[in-house]
Amino acid sequence: MTTTTKLPPLMPMPRTVRLLDGAALPERPALAPEFARVRTPRLERAAQRLLDRLPEPASAHALPLVIDCDAAAPPHPDLEEDESYALSVTAEGIRLTGSEWGVLRGLATLAQLFGGAGPVPPLNIEDAPRLPWRGLMLDVARHFIPLRDLLRTLDAMELVKLDVLHLHLSDDQGFRFPSRRYPRLPSAEHYALEELQRLVAAAADRGIRVVPELDVPGHVTSWLIAHPEWGNRPAQPSRRFGVHRECLDPTRGEVLTAVKTLFGELAEVFPDRCLHMGGDEVHPEWWSQDERIRAYMEREGLRDVAALQARFQREVALAIERLGRRAMGWDEVLHADLPRGSVIQAWRGVTARDRALAAGHDCVLSAPYYLDLFYPAGQHYGFDPAAPQPELVAREDALARDPRLAHVAAGLAWTRQWREGRVDRLPEGGCGRLLGAEACLWAELVDARLLDLRLWGRLPALAERFWSPADVRDEHDLYRRLETIVARLPEWAGVDPVGDSVRLMRAAGLPPEWQPLADALEPVKWYGRLLGEQALRARLDGREMPLARPYDADSPLDRVVDALPPESAAARRLSGICDAELAGDPDARSALAAIAHTWAELPAVPAPAELEPLAARLRGLGRSIEQVLGGTAAPGTLRAAAAAAAEPVGEYLLAAALVLADWSERREAAAG
Repeated sequence: MTTTTKLPPLMPMPRTVRLLDGAALPERPALAPEFARVRTPRLERAAQRLLDRLPEPASAHALPLVIDCDAAAPPHPDLEEDESYALSVTAEGIRLTGSEWGVLRGLATLAQLFGGAGPVPPLNIEDAPRLPWRGLMLDVARHFIPLRDLLRTLDAMELVKLDVLHLHLSDDQGFRFPSRRYPRLPSAEHYALEELQRLVAAAADRGIRVVPELDVPGHVTSWLIAHPEWGNRPAQPSRRFGVHRECLDPTRGEVLTAVKTLFGELAEVFPDRCLHMGGDEVHPEWWSQDERIRAYMEREGLRDVAALQARFQREVALAIERLGRRAMGWDEVLHADLPRGSVIQAWRGVTARDRALAAGHDCVLSAPYYLDLFYPAGQHYGFDPAAPQPELVAREDALARDPRLAHVAAGLAWTRQWREGRVDRLPEGGCGRLLGAEACLWAELVDARLLDLRLWGRLPALAERFWSPADVRDEHDLYRRLETIVARLPEWAGVDPVGDSVRLMRAAGLPPEWQPLADALEPVKWYGRLLGEQALRARLDGREMPLARPYDADSPLDRVVDALPPESAAARRLSGICDAELAGDPDARSALAAIAHTWAELPAVPAPAELEPLAARLRGLGRSIEQVLGGTAAPGTLRAAAAAAAEPVGEYLLAAALVLADWSERREAAAG
């Protein structure tokens, strides 16, 4: 691997990059694609997308781009595709070699190489993914995401070499699949059949699989409103979030028939090998308190509701197999009776991965990659999906010690119950295979306006973690490249997380004069926003269900906290400035003084009332920094003020305060 600072920023980093002797290529060259051997309409369209993503050429001279495809691909990608490619870039021309899928990945690399304004050195790249499943799960049930937004997401996924779009199509609040056999099921907002067909075709054009999910037997309130006969109790429409008691009745033959029919309909629309049957968070009450269901369990020798669910999921999985597909489910479906060909998606902690593998099931790891938790990119990036379990567990434990997560440390400790039954050593034979990993964006606090903001400031980092060699893990270099990639995404794929954030903040009433405050803020982490303070405490005590959460599916997501990026870039830059100041850099000291002055002089202007306490904290921190730099502050004054300012205010964190607390502590230590 060559030094990445000599290259235009690439993400994911390729497997090998070798710089060649010779002059850099002309800046902003025109590229002239030509095809050797195999030429397909899909490759022609991909080559045109490359040209559309490049800046206006600086010269009429065209650099030849030879696309040497050695094998045409089937209409739709599968799990085991050859995505390797070789790329040679010199002043005489460019040559890209690979299968059709590999060429698509190489064209994405070329878009990043030539999509900026900087020079490109002559080089050779040989590249291939480390993991075949590199996914993104989008929850389109809690908040409907229109087709246009999904198509834009595919464009950005192509650029960072993600290859699975997993659609969570049903939940308590909505049913988005256009069932023809059960026309009462689809919610008012749902996809037309033609829209899903267009999505599948657009995804295949970019080498992306679309995996659909209908979640059963829980998370089905929307099903039971349309078909109350599928439950064993009456259900009421629900807009609330969280686990629901409503469940399908697994003892009724007509229920299993309906579920099988629906998955048959899914298979007609989605050609992918995997069909996801959900299976998560099934509340036991409806089953355990029903005399008829208890009698059924006794007759069938099912000792508890977990065994009842296991039988139901087995029947669904077998039905999916009879369709010629593979069943997939969240890790709650893991059971000795589950057909061996089923894929487990591990979400309840990192140890769920090895439980699935030890039971002989292939697995996709998602536990460390939940984007709705508002974690910084670097925290997700540190979890390698293929790392040994002890390393993953240690990283999971370290989250609770991270100062940025101190306000939710008790909640993180609560999740350690998921390690019960962990497998510390995989058996020698008969294990399943780690297929890859998938980032998940649950949509309780996400609508279409917020989609790009929540995804694209961090998702390229996870795309790299899933594609690149395991030794590509320098977090500092990650952020250096990530910042550039994110800045160019508006031109490359029409996604603009930075611009969206500013526009949404203005719409939420943030005055431009208070942008320095917003830049220093982050939303609270983990489920702090979704649960709220009362429900969060109740979850830790095991009594969450009766309590209402502060948000439901009708809550307007139009406050400044909704428009905040999950991670403060300003706080991260401040950390670098503080490091340099401690090293004696006079320019860093001047930069810190300028930041302090801006904060201390934050003007009093009309602004959302919930931000006023945070503005007061920021002004106070600015004055404290000025006193420290001027030598007029008592030892520990800034450290104490920063620690106090780092405490949450409602749903907000002043992320910059944690940086200053650390800087002050190290400054005091250095002074003796």
